Amino acid sequence: MLSRLRLWTPSIRWLIIAAISLAAVAAVALLQPIAQPQAYHHFADQRTIAGIAHGFDVLSNLAFLASGLLGLWFVLRAGGDGLTLDAGTRWAFAILFFGLVLTSIGSAYYHLAPDNQRLVFDRMPMILAIAGCLGAVVADRFGGKTAWMITALLAIGLWTVQHWRDQGDLRWYALYQGLTIVVAVLLLLLFPSRNGATPAFTAAVAGNIAAKIFELLDRPIYSLGGIVSGHTLKHLSAGLAFLPLALWIRRIGKQRMVDDSMRPDLASARSTR
Repeated sequence: MLSRLRLWTPSIRWLIIAAISLAAVAAVALLQPIAQPQAYHHFADQRTIAGIAHGFDVLSNLAFLASGLLGLWFVLRAGGDGLTLDAGTRWAFAILFFGLVLTSIGSAYYHLAPDNQRLVFDRMPMILAIAGCLGAVVADRFGGKTAWMITALLAIGLWTVQHWRDQGDLRWYALYQGLTIVVAVLLLLLFPSRNGATPAFTAAVAGNIAAKIFELLDRPIYSLGGIVSGHTLKHLSAGLAFLPLALWIRRIGKQRMVDDSMRPDLASARSTR
C-alpha cells in the first residue's frame, strides 16, 4: 500500500497534506475558545522523592535530557564537511535535540510547582523541539535547503503559546501539537527518505503518540498500584522516543567514515579542510 501511495504525483500528495491541514484549521476556528483547565495541574503522583516535590514527574524529564544531549553530540560529530549530512539537515536535527534539552529543564521547573505561569516555560521549549522535528522530517525527505521552514514553524508555535498565555485560549496550541504529528505521519507515508531515517522517525512519532495516551490516563495508571503515573510514563515515552534518531545519526556518521576511508579522493578532501 505504501508503494502505491508514493506512485501518486507529488502534487497530489502535497494536496492531501494541504487539504487535511486546512480542514483542521477551519474546524478549530469554528470552536469556542478553550481555557486551560486548572485541574490539569493536579497530577496523580504527588510524592516527594529525595526532597524533590512531585519527584517522579520532575526526574522523568531526564529522558529528554539524555536524548537531547546524545543527539547534539552525534550531530556535532557528523561534521561540517557535508559528506555525512548537509548543513540544513544538521541544523534541523540540532534544533530538535537542543529543544529536547531545554524541554527537560522547562518541564522539570514546571512540575516542581505546577501552575499556568510555569507552564509557559514547559511549552515554549517544546515548540522548539516540535519545529525541529518536523523540519528534520522535511529535510530528510527533500534536502537541507528546506530547513528554512523551521523559522516559520517556530514563529507560529511561539505565537500559539503567547496566544494561550495572553488570551487564555488553548485551541491553537492544541492544534499545533496535533497537526504537526499528523503532518509528520503523512510525510513519512507519502514521501521516501533520502537517508533511510524512516524507522527512527516512526519510533519518535509513535513514542509521542503513546505519550499523549499516557497523559490522558495519568490517574487510571497510577491507581493500578501507586507505582508510576501516566504523566511520568508520558515523559519517559516522549523523551526516549528520540533515542533511535540520535543513534541513527551516529550510525550513518560511522558508516560514512568507513566508506570514505575506502575512497582516497574523499579522504584527502577531509584532510585538506
